Amino acid sequence: MECMAEVKSTEELIHQIKENRSGGLSFLDGADYHCPPTAIYLCELLTERGMEVRSTIQALGLDRSYGYQIFNGTRRPTRNILIRLAFLLGLDLDQTNRLLKIGRKEVLYPRIRRDAAVIFALERKMSLEQLDALLEETDG
Repeated sequence: MECMAEVKSTEELIHQIKENRSGGLSFLDGADYHCPPTAIYLCELLTERGMEVRSTIQALGLDRSYGYQIFNGTRRPTRNILIRLAFLLGLDLDQTNRLLKIGRKEVLYPRIRRDAAVIFALERKMSLEQLDALLEETDG
């Protein structure tokens, strides 16, 4: 399975808005002004980082069919899977919260003990394995 990202970048959207000479807001009717579907956004992130779906599914330790269903859009990933993906992809806190919003999950909230540990790990650029160890310590 190949990821094909068809989503315009933020810079392209800003340029389109600035160059709009019609004076109306009809340009907002396009699909570009909605959050991309989670699967498309995930594929865009993988493409940007030169990663493959198959190896990502393996690195996350997901069942093969479940993983492919997430990346082809037939299943929605859990919040935990999105957080694990954020670490695998090397996202920062803002990028992780964007991923969670697009996936229709709650953003990380520092007053929640587990979320605070995730934020701590993100800020220190910990690996997925280090995150797992930290969360096991935090939950235990």
